[in-house]
Amino acid sequence: MIYLVRHGETDWNLFKRCNGMTETYLNQTGLLQAKLQAKNLKDINFDVCFCSSQIRARQFCEILYSSSVIFDERLVEMFCGEFEGMEETPEMMKAFWQAIQTGDRGTEHFRSFIKRNCDVCDMIEKDYKGRNVLIITHAANTRVINYYFTGKPQNYDWNKQVIQKGELITFAN
Repeated sequence: MIYLVRHGETDWNLFKRCNGMTETYLNQTGLLQAKLQAKNLKDINFDVCFCSSQIRARQFCEILYSSSVIFDERLVEMFCGEFEGMEETPEMMKAFWQAIQTGDRGTEHFRSFIKRNCDVCDMIEKDYKGRNVLIITHAANTRVINYYFTGKPQNYDWNKQVIQKGELITFAN
């Protein structure tokens, strides 16, 4: 089984700030979400854990999982360029979406982001088939990974969350 977990809440999440590569920490709610998820998963014997190397994901992972972790740079959040730290208004999100189509304004090109996340999924399918795999990452990554394992919905909305902060979804492996 594959267990895909989104890290818990940060203050930037709370105040709806665009957060890609800026290192932010879990707030008290985020720490509590990690503790609750740890209780939820306490009886699962994971064979491997992959985690984003960013601090907020690492903090969540340290509470959730106590064994060896593979910190994979492909699981870091999307590079948001000049949108980093901006309030996530509809206008900002529209401009951001336009920029990532080409990698403009210092953003990561959308296709590159999708590819690096799919590369992780390809590796997991090849090397960890039939094993319990824990993945701890970020909101945008969870969308791509979800679509990889379940298929992209017909009229998907990129702005729609597939996993709330601190929660998980599972996929057959």
